Formats: sequence, C-alpha cells, structure tokens
Amino acid sequence: MNGRGVVSMDMKEGRALLEKVMEVRKSVIEEGDRLYGRWNRTPIRKAYENSAQNLAHYMAFRKMDLRELQERLIPWGVSSLGRLEADVLGTLNALTKTLGSITGEDVGGIDYRSQASFRERNEALRNNTDEIFGGNRHDRNERILVTMPAAAGSDYSLVESLISSGMNMARINCAHDDPEVWGGMIENIREAEKKTGHTCRVLMDISGPKIRTKTLLTTKRNPKVKEGERFLISGQTSMTLPKGIELAVNTSVPEVLGKMKKGQVVKLDDGHIEAEVTETVDGGVICEVVRTVKENGVKVKTEKGINIPDVDYKLDVLTEQDYKDLDFAAGHADAIAFSFIKDKSDIDLIETALRDRLTDERRDLPAIAKIETTEGIRNLPEIIQQAAGARPFGVMLARGDLAVETGYERLSEVQEELLWICEAGHVPVIWATQVVESLVKTGIPTRSEISDVVAGSRAECIMLNKGDYIVDGVEVVSDILKKFEVHQYKKTAMLRSLSIAEDAFKD
Repeated sequence: MNGRGVVSMDMKEGRALLEKVMEVRKSVIEEGDRLYGRWNRTPIRKAYENSAQNLAHYMAFRKMDLRELQERLIPWGVSSLGRLEADVLGTLNALTKTLGSITGEDVGGIDYRSQASFRERNEALRNNTDEIFGGNRHDRNERILVTMPAAAGSDYSLVESLISSGMNMARINCAHDDPEVWGGMIENIREAEKKTGHTCRVLMDISGPKIRTKTLLTTKRNPKVKEGERFLISGQTSMTLPKGIELAVNTSVPEVLGKMKKGQVVKLDDGHIEAEVTETVDGGVICEVVRTVKENGVKVKTEKGINIPDVDYKLDVLTEQDYKDLDFAAGHADAIAFSFIKDKSDIDLIETALRDRLTDERRDLPAIAKIETTEGIRNLPEIIQQAAGARPFGVMLARGDLAVETGYERLSEVQEELLWICEAGHVPVIWATQVVESLVKTGIPTRSEISDVVAGSRAECIMLNKGDYIVDGVEVVSDILKKFEVHQYKKTAMLRSLSIAEDAFKD
C-alpha cells in the first residue's frame, strides 16, 4: 500500500473517531443537564453551580464504557479522556476541535475552551480546599490533619510542635473527652497559631451512630476468641451467659440485632474478628468465629466497632449525644465532620441541625461527610450536590470502616472512584485511617506506609491519628509530600527533569 493509501486510511479512522467523540459529547450534555436539573430542584448555592454541572456531566460520561475509544485515541496523541475530571465538557470540546482540525471536518461551531474557563474549573478545587483548610500550606499543596490526643488539652508545647511541624488542621474526636478538654485543645491551638505564625483550623468530628461493643461479660481470664469459638452479642444492658458460651458483649445500637439472621456475617474491631450468626436468642445473637487476624485468637475489647456488611439498616445520622456535641461544635469549630453519611436525607437532617445552631456570621461553616459504607459510596454524587450545594463541603475517605464494609479486595477500586467523583465535583478529600500508623506509634515506619502517603497525595488532605511519635509522623509526611508533588498532581505527571535521565547523558 502506498503512502497516500495509508494517509487515506488514517483520515478514515480520524473521522470515525471524531464521529464517536461527538456522540459521546452529545450524550454527556443531554444526560448531564437532565441530572443537574433534577439536582437543582433543591436550589444549589450560586458559588457551587458550575461545579455541580461539571459533576453531572462527569456522571453522564462515566455511564459509558469508553475503554476502546481511549485506546483508539492514543496513537493520535489526543488521549485526554482519562484526565478530564476537573473540566468534562471543556475537555470534550477541545478534543472535538482538535480532531476536526486534523481531519478537516466541520465540527459545527465547537471551539476550544477559553483559558479563563479552563483555569476557573481547574482552580475551583484548590479554592474550595483553601476555604475549608485555610490558605497556609507549609510550602506544599496537600494539608495534614491530626487527631488530637487528650494531652493536647493541657500540653501547649505538644500543640505548638505539631503546628510548627506542618499540621494544618486539628481533629477533635467528639467520641472522646468532653467540652472542657476540647476547649483546652482549642485554646492551645489559637495560642500556638499566634506564636508560630501558622494558621491551624479546628475540625470537630461528630461521632454518629457507630455500632460498638459497650460492656464485656466473660468467664475467661484472657477474653480472646479464635476460630470455632462462639460468643453472644446482646442488646440488653444486664447480660447473662447462655449455656456453653464463655463471652458476651452488648452493643451501643441494639436495634440492629433484630435485623440479623442465621448466616449473617459480623465483623468486630475493624475486621480483626470475623464471625457468622449461628443462632438468634432472646435479646441477641450467638456468633461463631470464622477467622481472626492472629492464628492464636484476638482479644475482645470494649468500644470497638461492629460491622454488619450485608444488613440493610437505617439509623438517624445524629444521636441524642451528637446533638449535644453539636451545640459546642457550632460555636467553636472551623469545620464539622459527620459520620456514617449514607444518602442525601442524612445531609438534610444535618443541614436542619446546623441552621438551628449557627449564627449568621457562621452560617457558611464548612461540613465534612465521612464516607464509611457501601451506601455512602453508591449515593456519593447526590450527597455531594446536596451538601456542597448548601455550604463549603469536603469528604473524608474513612478507609477503616469502608474496607470492612466493602471487603479489602475492593477498597482500592472504591477509593479510586471516590477520588475521581470528588475531583469532578471540585470537592476536597481527606485520606484517612492508619496513615503511617507504625511510625506514629513506634517511631519506625514501614515501606508500605511510605507508599500509602504517596498514594494519599492525590487527596487534598492526609489525616494522621494520635500516637507517641505524632510530631515525627507529621514531619515525615510533610517531607514526603513536598518531594513528591513536584512529580505528580492528581493523575497528571508534572514532567520535572529526572536526575536519572540527566546522569544517563554524562560521560
């Protein structure tokens, strides 16, 4: 075949690609605008309208399987579909115009996005991040959030060290301590801000309807359980041990026990104990241990989470205690996090509670939704539009509970989907749970922990939990983030010159 024939075939393929891209673009506009119209029945605040439209277009785009199209675009050097989250329609317009120019086809007035539009949508996420976490970045893009230990209420030097080392936001977990301790923490944070010159926002984390083990009853000296052993989960305050059972726990949310049937999977302590319901009894269920993370068994403790992955139950997202904690948070926090958000009705309840408590000066206080369940992932787009449509909003990727709920083998897939959807909605993400946990607790990191920080750099904020070496943890994470961000932002390689490449050309 001569060169002219090759060119002719190339142009034929180019025109076919253009036709396909225009079909995709048309579907994205029609389906996306229809979805946005449905969302906008609850009026979206003006500052978020553009982002909500982009999110709706992204959801319409991801309805389609475009793997083949992406492969066909690669040889043409225009394969940008894998990086279009921040500006969906603008990217499709640019791709359409480029293919039209290559093939000489009329694309009907579709033009490249303006630089102003491109910049506006790509900067929206950065601006929304600044609104929640503050503008002080410690010379890096990503922020660091740290869970405050109780000592932070009285130990000023600890708080100052954390802020000096790179903490951008302090998390106060309302599941622990009390308003007096929380007030001491906030007072120390404000004082350290003045002394260090660094701002540090305060995030108050409302506990929500977490299903936990409350009290323990056992005849064992060491209350461990291992494979094959049975135990009781009770909904009663006063427990008795059934015949042949040596250990029982009761739960903070007894109403879920009535939803459990024989064969139901139950996981305790972030999945360290996995069991199966073998029998329902008056006021509870008897479970048999299927596996534990340690061969010789795992100790059963109080105040540990109970996950029931396959049971469809709906609890009010705010408990009686949460409303009391919210009274304090509404007057003191820079942002408030809410646990176990499953759908937009949860957001409606939270909005009502906030409107009842926030003064006019604080009515735009940012909210964070902790996504910890499969329902939360499934309903994420409508959660975002409902929450971000009302106030500045972010998402916490709570990988601990999420891994137990979805299964560890699906966690990587789920967290990628969450990052993509949030980027399309210009919503900042907090990468949470067990980040550099070994380093924070022992002072010695593992190789996988360092890799986890790099993976987490695609989020806008990384959260560290408390530990004896928390200051070291903040310093190490801050250093890793500063070094890595010159190489990559989100999914885009920044193409900084590599010293390895430079060395290859040295004599």
